[in-house]
Amino acid sequence: MCSLVVDQVCDDANPCTKDSCLGGVCSFVDDRVDQDGDGVFARGSSADPHAALGCGNDCDDSASDIYPGALERCDSFDNDCNGVVDDGTSLQPSATAPVRVSPLNALSSGPGGLAFDGNGFGAIMTTELTSKQGQFRQLDAAGNPLADPLRVAHVNAESYGGPMVWSGERYMTAYHDARQGGNYEIYFDVLNRKGERLFDDLRVTTSDKFSLRPSIVWTGAESLVVWEDHRFEENGEESVVFGQRVSPDGKLIGANQRLSPPGLQAERVQMALSDGGVGIAFLSLDATDQTSIRFMTASRALEQASLPSAIAFADPDGPVVTAVGDKYVVTFHQDNSLVIGPSIFGVVLDRQGNVELGPRSMTAGAQHARGNATYSYGDRFVMVWADDTDGPYQLYAQTFDKKLAPVSPRVRLTSSSGNALGAYLAASSDGGLGVLYNDDNTGRYQTYFTRLDCLPRPLGAK
Repeated sequence: MCSLVVDQVCDDANPCTKDSCLGGVCSFVDDRVDQDGDGVFARGSSADPHAALGCGNDCDDSASDIYPGALERCDSFDNDCNGVVDDGTSLQPSATAPVRVSPLNALSSGPGGLAFDGNGFGAIMTTELTSKQGQFRQLDAAGNPLADPLRVAHVNAESYGGPMVWSGERYMTAYHDARQGGNYEIYFDVLNRKGERLFDDLRVTTSDKFSLRPSIVWTGAESLVVWEDHRFEENGEESVVFGQRVSPDGKLIGANQRLSPPGLQAERVQMALSDGGVGIAFLSLDATDQTSIRFMTASRALEQASLPSAIAFADPDGPVVTAVGDKYVVTFHQDNSLVIGPSIFGVVLDRQGNVELGPRSMTAGAQHARGNATYSYGDRFVMVWADDTDGPYQLYAQTFDKKLAPVSPRVRLTSSSGNALGAYLAASSDGGLGVLYNDDNTGRYQTYFTRLDCLPRPLGAK
């Protein structure tokens, strides 16, 4: 335990260990740090000895409106330093109409990734023109396009838009395309706010078999990418999970790392970042063609991968993973290739990957439900999904705690004449959530944007 001691009596048995001894009294200097001037001292750590002297509890000493006891606001930050983001706030569908993001000359389009850069959103989609290509489009905070779409990969081959993160300075995106003689490989790009490439495309995989469907997170220091890899097909393994670390300037850190064990087929890999590492969920098909969801953990260096645990459920599909407090939550729908099930289901796992709760149905009232996305607020998470409660597929949203219990009413996000599906989520600086999704109201699927707006806690409410 650290403490600040001043004017301690000094003698041979109790000599000064800091500063000077004048007139038999130790003179200590107050080294406590309050960089942002909010009257609360910075937290101590072994890496920051000055802050440690003060035993402070300011969780962000660079922002004067963040300290213990501060008013929690709609801003996607933990203002009161209780470990929870925007607690006491609520989300409601935006009153503004959805915005079409895909270009008017697109034959079809589907969302690939969404991130917020502090000012507005960056949206990535796969757009079919003369061929399929990954496109980036810069949006303002309301989702209005600020410029025409830009191609991500400048290649004469089929290319897909992939997931994206914001580092605080630039966008990072991973995707697969077929520039290597029709063989799909994973590539990585670094983009500025406008979507312009800052470096040449980084080739992540080198294989004579397909590498597909990457998932990406930003650790605060580097990007981590995991994907479905078929490089061992000739050895009798259908597909495995591989991962790669990438530096902020778009360079590989080390080699591709195999994460899933031999003998286990792995497809549709998804990853989430936690304080202790990453959680990785994927689909696996056994020798009898039975599908299951598997889950494993690894360090932030993509090392020490755990043996995957199995989530017992018939015909799962579309797994999504998020870190909620000290747990992981995996959500998914049911699909036996003929019929999509009536609900979105959830499972809670501990940080070692052991199942603690579920599978449990989280939605009700529909004949078919599919395609969910989640966003964590630390003690709870928002889920957006599509179901046919009101006719064609529409998007709905609801907030759940880390035991999968609802803590807000279900709300409807879209009122389309067609089907709205396939959401991607990103939090904005006003505490709202951007939602990028598919809609076929024009006869073919196109990419659209809408929002969930944040409502602050009413004054005087507890």
